[in-house]
Amino acid sequence: MKKVLFIEPVIAHYRRDTFNLIFSNGYFSCAILAGNEYEGVRPVHIDQAILGNYITFNLFGHRFYYLKNALKYEKHYKPNAIVCSGVDFHHLHTIIIFLWAKIHGIKFIWWSHATEGKQGRIGFLARKIFYRNSAGVLAYSSAGLLRMQKFGLPLNKVIVVGNSMNNEDYGFKVDHKENNCFTLLFSGRITPEKKLDVLVKAVVPIVHKIPSLKCLIIGGGDINPIVSLAEELGVEKHFEFIGPVYGTDLQKYFASAHLFVYPGGIGLSMAHALSYGLPVITTDAMHEHGPEIELLKPGVNGDFFHDSDPNSLSDCVTTWAEKLNTNTESIRNDCRATLAEFGYFPETVSSKVVSFVLEKID
Repeated sequence: MKKVLFIEPVIAHYRRDTFNLIFSNGYFSCAILAGNEYEGVRPVHIDQAILGNYITFNLFGHRFYYLKNALKYEKHYKPNAIVCSGVDFHHLHTIIIFLWAKIHGIKFIWWSHATEGKQGRIGFLARKIFYRNSAGVLAYSSAGLLRMQKFGLPLNKVIVVGNSMNNEDYGFKVDHKENNCFTLLFSGRITPEKKLDVLVKAVVPIVHKIPSLKCLIIGGGDINPIVSLAEELGVEKHFEFIGPVYGTDLQKYFASAHLFVYPGGIGLSMAHALSYGLPVITTDAMHEHGPEIELLKPGVNGDFFHDSDPNSLSDCVTTWAEKLNTNTESIRNDCRATLAEFGYFPETVSSKVVSFVLEKID
C-alpha cells in the first residue's frame, strides 16, 4: 500500500475528526509529522502522529521554526506523497522537505489558504515558484483557487476542499432557547485585533432602540480594557464577561444568542455560529478574514459593517434585530444550510482530500 505523510505545525484539535477520517481510508496509509507544541498550542492525539520539538530563532524581526529531525522522519517513513500546510518561509523544515521531495520524485501537495503572502514582490514570486512546482494544492476556499490560477496553476492541480470542525462542535441539534433579552454573542480569544472596543461603542446607540440588549463575551485574554470602556460609556450592565469556555459547555451560550458579532477578522468561528443558526456580523476589511469568510452571504446569513465604525455596526445589529423579529426560523435555516452548501463537514473535507491525493499517487 502506498504511503502519504502529512505535515502540520501542530495537530489542531478542531481537525481531529477530519484527520481520523482521512487516515481510515482504505487506499493508502498515512502518518502526520507535527510539533509537540506550537505557539502555546498542544496537539490533539492521533495514533499515526510523529511528533518532534521545534528549534526557533529570530532574524530580521521574523520568528523562524525548524522541526528537529523532520527530514530524518520523512526519509524513514518513505512516503509516496507528502501533504503539507501552506507555503510559509518561516517553517524552514517544510521548505527543505519540499526540495528533498522534488529531487527524489516524491509527490508534494500543499494544503493551504493559498494566499499571496505579505512579503511583497519577492515573496509573491517565491510562493508562485513553490506552488507551481508542486503536484497540486488543496485550497480552503474558492478565493484560494482563483489565487492559484493567478499563480499559473491549471485547474487540474487545484481543488477547493473547504474547512470543518469536529462533529461534536456543530450546533445543528441544539435548540434555541428564548429569553427576554436580545442577545449578541462574541466567542474567541480576546486580543486588540478582535476590535471588541468597536462593539462596546456600538452598544451605546443600540440600547436606545433595543433596551433589553445583552452582550455575551466568551474567551480568555486581556479583557480589562474592554470592561473599563464599557464602564466609562455607561453600558456595563449590558455586558456579561464569561471568560474561557470550551466544547459542549459553549452550547447554552450559543443557544441563547440571536446574533454572532465578530468585529475583527473571522475564521472558523463563522462555521461554528452558522451551525447554531446564528447570523454573523463582521468587519468589511476583507484582508483580515480567513478563507471561511466565503460562507457569509450579506443579507441572508449575516452582514458586513464598515470596519471600526461603531455607528455602522449599530445600524447592522438593529437591522438584523428587525429581521429576526419577523423571520427567525427561515433565517436560522439559511444559516445552517450554508454549511451544507459549502461542504463544511469532516466527512466532505476528508473525502475531497483522499480523492485528490489518490489521483496524484495512482
